[in-house]
Amino acid sequence: MEERPNILVVDDEIGPRESLKVLLKPYYNVYAVEKPTEAIAMLEQIPVDLVTLDLKMPGMSGTKVLEKIKQRDPDIEAIIITGYGSMDTAIEGLRLGAFDYISKPFDVNHILTLIRRALQRRQAKMELKNVKSEFLANISHELRTPLSVVIGFVSILLDQLLGQLTEQQQKILERVYKNSGELLELVDNVLFLSSLNAGEVTLAAEAFDARAMLDQCINRYQALVKDKRIAVTIDAPAKVPSVGDASKTARVTQNLLHNAIKFTPAGGTITLKLQEVRAEKRLQIEIIDTGLGMPEQHIERLYEPFQQMDSSMRRQFSGLGLGLTVARRLTDFLGGSLQIKSGANVGTHVVFSIPHEAERANAVARHTV
Repeated sequence: MEERPNILVVDDEIGPRESLKVLLKPYYNVYAVEKPTEAIAMLEQIPVDLVTLDLKMPGMSGTKVLEKIKQRDPDIEAIIITGYGSMDTAIEGLRLGAFDYISKPFDVNHILTLIRRALQRRQAKMELKNVKSEFLANISHELRTPLSVVIGFVSILLDQLLGQLTEQQQKILERVYKNSGELLELVDNVLFLSSLNAGEVTLAAEAFDARAMLDQCINRYQALVKDKRIAVTIDAPAKVPSVGDASKTARVTQNLLHNAIKFTPAGGTITLKLQEVRAEKRLQIEIIDTGLGMPEQHIERLYEPFQQMDSSMRRQFSGLGLGLTVARRLTDFLGGSLQIKSGANVGTHVVFSIPHEAERANAVARHTV
């Protein structure tokens, strides 16, 4: 049996609210709330497909509620229903992404038709997203193997295992090696994001040395750091035993570090700090750079896939803007937190933390020695 869409009715007037509930219940799963705050809370509890929304409500305007809904999930469809509407409010609602606008008292057939069409648009968008995701996953798989081969052979040539290189040959191969590595980084992030979206990623629990993991992440980008003449300093104990998912913790750290290196100009500095916050039972990694930074209002947008600060950034810096998206999604998956503090031209300070039990980690470390 096909799953019925979930519709949320938001209206402070009991008459229209209950009328819509009775009207829609034969066809959909219907949830009705009176207050805007209840509507926002309901989004946490059920996967909402469509919202019918009154524009004039006490405490919070309908347009503000719509804005919050779209921030949470831009694909949720919305139909504005109001008896106080004007052309200005209608335009504002449509600008925020509402599907359509209807005045009270509404015509039954009209509202049913609008809801059906809005749900069809949502279904079409979801199917298109799935097609895009599958395409990205498939093309990424196909790209990864030849890229790995290219990087492997270029590495052999750079090590001069097949003969001496001229200075010009060395520079050309270093450029090929660097750009191939950048491309492989993009492909890996696309593949991982596709796996996360498909629910194919599992959580591991193993003993690892967080300091050694940090050193490996830095070594991964040693050539890039050297090329840009960036000074990288580490503030961390010589050994930090931990228990958790080492590979996913490393991937978050790599993405954050790579981002810092990319947006730090030549001659800049990056500081990495690693510490156990025992009182809060967490492991904390900080990455502080002297890069370009960004205005505070742009930070949240950078967590979305394929986003950079603006189009000029995309021209100046390569990349699809997936690094922070994967880092944040993985941090949530690990049960951790990710905070970014930044400002235009003042650099960026990233704090990444995950659950950590020092006593257990030390016990496992002693047992494995």
